[in-house]
Amino acid sequence: MSKRLYRIAAVLAVVAVTAVLLPAPATAAALSAPERVRVTNVTATQISFAWSQNTLGSVGTIRARVYQNGALVATTPLVRYTASGLVPGANYSFHVVAVDGVGNTSPPSRTLTVTTRGPGVVPPGPANLRAIEVAPSRVGLAFGQPDDSWDVDRYEVFDGATMVASVPAFSWYGVPTVTLDFRGLTPQSSHSYSVRAIRQAFGASPSSNTLTLSTPPRTDLRAPSVPTGLTAKMARYACFTVTLTWAQSSDDNDPQPAIDYEILVNGQHENWVRGAGTSTIGIVPVGANTIAVRAVDSSGNASGAATTTFLREPSCTDEA
Repeated sequence: MSKRLYRIAAVLAVVAVTAVLLPAPATAAALSAPERVRVTNVTATQISFAWSQNTLGSVGTIRARVYQNGALVATTPLVRYTASGLVPGANYSFHVVAVDGVGNTSPPSRTLTVTTRGPGVVPPGPANLRAIEVAPSRVGLAFGQPDDSWDVDRYEVFDGATMVASVPAFSWYGVPTVTLDFRGLTPQSSHSYSVRAIRQAFGASPSSNTLTLSTPPRTDLRAPSVPTGLTAKMARYACFTVTLTWAQSSDDNDPQPAIDYEILVNGQHENWVRGAGTSTIGIVPVGANTIAVRAVDSSGNASGAATTTFLREPSCTDEA
């Protein structure tokens, strides 16, 4: 082989090795869709919304393509956008697509559908109220928040004409679906649920659909085992906050992820946790506190309580 052919072969070999060693460009599938898309303000002529963006897998600067009623209206490096010049009382839909510095695009975000304000406009209420669990002593409900839930103060849940829950809306801000659990129900009892939104400036919204259901009879009469190994430790960020851990119970009917745990502080109900061996108590009183955890299955059978104590020192103020 001639020297010239040797040189050409050597160059081609270097090119081939370089091609193998160079990292492959990021693909569109690696760029995640914008998340937690939520409305932040609505007027008669403007709709403002924001979102979050996971940058994992992106290359270079990420920008957002904003679509209004299916048409591209803006490309922005920000994670917020305000649509202006809108018609009062009209419906608009928005979604966002992320694009990185080399042109990779994400799947679209969820679509927001929003009605601008105006004379006679009544903001929408919750929709698609449905059951996600129906057990002898508990019921799980879910409903869709209005896309413009930014000014909802709370949701009121009714069983017939009786309000059975008032749920602060801030806990669900930016999440399209609210889920609720109702415990301590009577087996073979009938219920008729509905929910409405209470807005700061508009009062009560129209009610959701009415969901009628009956709890089944109780056939399980055995309680779960008592939780073990309960510990209570001061949280790292606040001396008045307690982190609890315990070993989960077992049950003859319900799997561990379906077992509820009731947390009690000095004999008073604090909160519920499902299918977990940890919980956080926001504030405990100064002094010695008795903390108890008991397991409750879907039929309402309750175990004995595991107990421990936690001492909040007098020097621990609520501002500490």
